[in-house]
Amino acid sequence: MKAQSLLSVSALVFWLLSGLPGLDAYQATAAPASQEKPDYLDQVLPLINFLEEAAGFRQANGRFQGRVAEFSETQVSAFFQYLFSEQTSSLKSLTIKLFPASRVEAWIVLDLGQQPGAISQNLYFSARIEQEGRRVRLNFSSLYLETQRIQPAVINALIDLIARVQGQEARHLDDWYELPEGISGLETAAGKLLVHY
Repeated sequence: MKAQSLLSVSALVFWLLSGLPGLDAYQATAAPASQEKPDYLDQVLPLINFLEEAAGFRQANGRFQGRVAEFSETQVSAFFQYLFSEQTSSLKSLTIKLFPASRVEAWIVLDLGQQPGAISQNLYFSARIEQEGRRVRLNFSSLYLETQRIQPAVINALIDLIARVQGQEARHLDDWYELPEGISGLETAAGKLLVHY
């Protein structure tokens, strides 16, 4: 791996450690305090409101509703951009593409300004959403930083090392995350996320 690529991967790992939230992190975020509203906020609010209502029903009734909600790629992309933007300023944009059979692809533009001469980096990945009960994770089939293919195991090893040095808990690319309260499962269709609640 070239020195520049290694620096880029290291910067990516720092970005991941700075706050890749789990799917339940929306509960810890609040709407932006300023009056200026991000362009994507109109796409995010219906999903946030849905998650709050689903959680409220589950807490009040102790059961799932047995229904399915549908969200577009635009809404899902905006939701995760909102979550990640709340955690780190390195994210410039995030675009998610959804396919049948739990396949997902993403294009993430990062501002890794701490690198000399680097303005932004493109991260691309293709993965499958795996579910085990109410837990989900991404199983990566490919991961690229610019044109350099990166093995998830290398990223996970760097995450372990940096987390240990910083005294933080390591969160790996392939870790399992609990679904938000009130959500029983996820599936994908062409351009859509289907949320079972």
